Amino acid sequence: MLRQITLEQVALDLQNTVDEVNRNHEHLVVTQNGKPVAVLVAYDSYQRLLAARRQAFAYLDNLPTRDLPYSEEEVEADIERAMREVRAEYKSK
Repeated sequence: MLRQITLEQVALDLQNTVDEVNRNHEHLVVTQNGKPVAVLVAYDSYQRLLAARRQAFAYLDNLPTRDLPYSEEEVEADIERAMREVRAEYKSK
């Protein structure tokens, strides 16, 4: 499990928190009122995450789509609906 720290703790000692995340290459979940609100990651970890994301989307962009039975609008609507459902479920926790 990822280590958690409250937003108040981060605010009290931001420099040391950032230094620790960078030095240890860890991901630190920032919570507020007991709920996760952000994640601190070392910059090189963030760069790797972006590169992996670009690679994944490049793969998806190169998939053949002309034979799919759904329009781009239908797919986007499904994605938006799924995102709303996940967000609603997250907020209810």
